[in-house]
Amino acid sequence: MSMMGEMKFFLGFEIKQLREGTFINQAKYLQDMLKRFKMTELKVVATPMVTKCHLALDPNGSSKKRNKGPVDEIEEELEQTRPSKLTTRQQAAQRHKSPAVRGKNVHVSVKNLQYLEYKELRDMNPYLTPRNNRVGDKRFHNKTQEEIFYEVYVPFKKGVAPQHSIDTGKMAASRYFEEAYAMCGEFGLYPIMELNKDYDIGLIHQFYATVHFDSDAAKTFRWMSHERLLESNLAKFGSALGYPRLPGVDANGWRCYDSSFSQPREVLENLYIKGWGVPGKSADLLPTWDIMLRVYRETIGPKGGNLDELHLYEVDLMAKSFAKRGTGEKLDVMDYIYNEMWSCVMEKKLPSYAPYIIKLIEDTWVDTCQTSLLHSIPLNVTSHEVKVLRTKRHNAPIEDVAPMDEKPPSWASKLARRMRQILPHLHQPPIRGEHHSEAEWVSQGMPLPPDGLKIESPPHTPPYPGAPSNLPPGWANADPWDE
Repeated sequence: MSMMGEMKFFLGFEIKQLREGTFINQAKYLQDMLKRFKMTELKVVATPMVTKCHLALDPNGSSKKRNKGPVDEIEEELEQTRPSKLTTRQQAAQRHKSPAVRGKNVHVSVKNLQYLEYKELRDMNPYLTPRNNRVGDKRFHNKTQEEIFYEVYVPFKKGVAPQHSIDTGKMAASRYFEEAYAMCGEFGLYPIMELNKDYDIGLIHQFYATVHFDSDAAKTFRWMSHERLLESNLAKFGSALGYPRLPGVDANGWRCYDSSFSQPREVLENLYIKGWGVPGKSADLLPTWDIMLRVYRETIGPKGGNLDELHLYEVDLMAKSFAKRGTGEKLDVMDYIYNEMWSCVMEKKLPSYAPYIIKLIEDTWVDTCQTSLLHSIPLNVTSHEVKVLRTKRHNAPIEDVAPMDEKPPSWASKLARRMRQILPHLHQPPIRGEHHSEAEWVSQGMPLPPDGLKIESPPHTPPYPGAPSNLPPGWANADPWDE
């Protein structure tokens, strides 16, 4: 039986084959289904329904293309207020030229852009064109800056890199910091160490989201603060921090960003305790260079990541500081800060230099608006605290200031305790060169040896094996078995 026969016999369809095609009538099938489920005996529900629909005739009708121009303009305005659609560098550049390209690109967050794509996006100067009035937040020049603000900088938990001003008075009064303090004065770090300025994290995030660095010789940069476009350059920035640029001179001292930060291992070994330090790490630095590293990290090189390692240009900064000490040549502080700011912008790093940037914004705001920043906008102030550098006893360069020979290293104390637990009968009480009674031995918490109390303390032979040769005498004479 064919398929049509089965449909006609089993289902009861009425099938007719004509030249125009095959026609199927399901009326009989539906009647059988109603009878099968006894639906013909049910009461019919009264459902009012309009049987005739009357349409009003419009003899003076207009073409549907009549309002096509205004409608397209409204659609373009709506499209410009939507999130930007960036996929590649070419599309990012095209968007700045024609932001009304619709429905052809897939939106990619600026947070997920690769380095070259994001760098090209930030290199484009948005301030060559008037501000886009369709952007809802007036703190930003275009929609891209708003995305960068909320997707890149706001999610940082710390907000900005931790930074403090340094109490130079306490450093000058202590012999522990004498050599490092003199080196800071030689390199010209006193103004940046003593600068103390409270800041607003929101303004700092807005600065990094909207700043654009020009490629001119004056190193001009523009940014948005609150709802105003401000402009400054490296010379004005340096004057605000106490580092005016010398007229006709490109560099104000030696720089780190003019060369690569790869330094020979032999150069870095001079910064560490001999035989202990690992080049590239921040531990076991000689006392003076440990102080200098802490000064750099609180002023021109604040870091928010792993502090156990010397990051990138910190290696070159420490090595060049070792080479330039005693020459009387200063460090070009502003060049280092400018390049670190550029790195934070292009690499989407944790914002740095919050106190210095807020100082720049205040001075530029006064020059532009003739009013104080605090009187113009409300600020959520974060305190910039003064820090007193801690004296590290295990790295003290002067014996009478920090007596390092009072205690042996922590590893030696732990080893001594562990050895007494494993081999208690081989160790004497801490009093040397004497025989002791059984009562004294037990009072010290020591079990009695099997052969009686005839063991004398081992002779004291300083220095202990492995002691560094360039440490103060207190370390070399310490006994690692004593607590």
